[in-house]
Amino acid sequence: MDRDTGSQGCLEIWTGEHYSIVRKCKAACRTQKGTQQKEALKQCHSELRKLLQKIQGLPPAVSSVPLELSVLYNASVLNLRLSANTREEDQAGITQALLRALEAAGRPGTGSDPLQLWRLVLQLLNWEHWEQWEPSLTRLACVQWAHWLCTCQLQCVRELLLWLAEARGWSLPACPGSPLDVQSVLVEESQSWESRAAPGEVLSAAQFRELLHTCTAITRGVEWMEAGQYQEALGGFQQAAVLPSPRPLHAQLLTLTGLCFLKLGKPQSGLQCYRQALEMDFGCLCALYQSCVVYRQLGEADAEIEALGLLYTAVMSPAHRDPACDSAALIGPESLLQSPTLICLLRKPHPSCVKHCLAQRSLQSGRTAEAVEHYLDLLALFQEGASQRVIVDNSLAFPRIPELYLEAAVSLLKARRYQDAITVCEEVVSKTGALVPERLTLECPPNTERDGLWAGESEKRESLNCVLWTAAACFLQGQAFTQLKEGKESLSHYSRCINLLVKVHVTYSERRGGDSEKIGVRSLQRLKSLAFTGRGLCFLERAQDREALHSFQLSVQTDPEAPQ
Repeated sequence: MDRDTGSQGCLEIWTGEHYSIVRKCKAACRTQKGTQQKEALKQCHSELRKLLQKIQGLPPAVSSVPLELSVLYNASVLNLRLSANTREEDQAGITQALLRALEAAGRPGTGSDPLQLWRLVLQLLNWEHWEQWEPSLTRLACVQWAHWLCTCQLQCVRELLLWLAEARGWSLPACPGSPLDVQSVLVEESQSWESRAAPGEVLSAAQFRELLHTCTAITRGVEWMEAGQYQEALGGFQQAAVLPSPRPLHAQLLTLTGLCFLKLGKPQSGLQCYRQALEMDFGCLCALYQSCVVYRQLGEADAEIEALGLLYTAVMSPAHRDPACDSAALIGPESLLQSPTLICLLRKPHPSCVKHCLAQRSLQSGRTAEAVEHYLDLLALFQEGASQRVIVDNSLAFPRIPELYLEAAVSLLKARRYQDAITVCEEVVSKTGALVPERLTLECPPNTERDGLWAGESEKRESLNCVLWTAAACFLQGQAFTQLKEGKESLSHYSRCINLLVKVHVTYSERRGGDSEKIGVRSLQRLKSLAFTGRGLCFLERAQDREALHSFQLSVQTDPEAPQ
């Protein structure tokens, strides 16, 4: 009896301590920001962990389980906010708490499989204990839901939600098949969650559930997209759109809906979704970027360039380069949406990539002066440190640095800034020329002349790139000198381009090459043909007709498929 009285006294003290920590945490969320708020939350998390250790220092009892689970819930929520690398630690805490709950109920559990432990707790507890433990178990189920959602274990989420509905005696949907199939169950009970909101919660379980629900719908929709089931994904996103969610999350949901419309061949519907996303949250830069993609597909160059300009301005603004944390939101969607595909789809474009796209599209659309300015801005960004690393890793979003210089040179040529074009090309020659080998032998498949090269030979592939970059720079210099009426210099640079390209010797064998190498060999032949043509024109200007004819013949032989 004395032991029971002592335990009850400890329980009352610990409950008061718990409420005090929760109040401190809520005050920090309301009144503090940035680093100050983070430090305050860390302190609250540490105090909750210490309190949990005190509670678990005693054998589990029916009366202490609700407090233990509530303390664990609050500590886990703070941990989700503070760190993304402690899921294993939190999962171990949930497993231990479930085992202690079963022990307190007189039904000791074994094993460490969280899914099976939740099944035992939710299906095998007698009703007397369930009534007493339901609020704290429901809150802890949200934490478990969050952990499984972060690792995209949606089947486990589905099972947990179904068992939770069964434990409450709710009728299940007729055809459950995904987390969204139990959506109606959770929507119906949302009001009862609100009414049970406890003062000892750092985050309302009802608010947490709403966020989890929308994020689960998004994750499931992305899985459908990965499988190419865009119609199913579209239906899932549209169903999730009616759920309550923060404005930034709703904007992301609209963006994903637009992507599905685009994949289904409905670009105008996609554009409408992107506009709605930007109206909801202009900080949703992925929606603005996807609008650019649609405009390009529709051939609306002016609209695309305008959207790219807005996108560049947005990504360069301090608010987007260093976004402020939403102090009022204890857990944001970014803590729960961890699918690599989703992160890639919603990733904010890098300013340099946007600038390059803007420069490229301006050049292609005949806005030469604008293109030149954009390219010069890019070159200024890469001027420092460029000499230390000219050859960089391949990227789908951004060209190699020498290619960027060559694109800039083309824009300068079109703008009739010939000396500037020569200077930019010389920068490429000075950096890549020393990397050109004396001789380079490439193996290609048979019967695919000018179309292939073996995959897997990265060193040769990089050497080919250096040859192409240096030769292209010499070719562009030849064109610039031609426009300046300096025939001797022009002829010299065309000849230098040819001399670089003939260092590459192509042979053919039985293996098969990859697309990137095919493009490299095709570019080699095309550039060599153009250089011979340029040299032939120089000879014509000098009245050297025989040499001109020979160069033109070599041009045709080098690339018979080229338009004459």
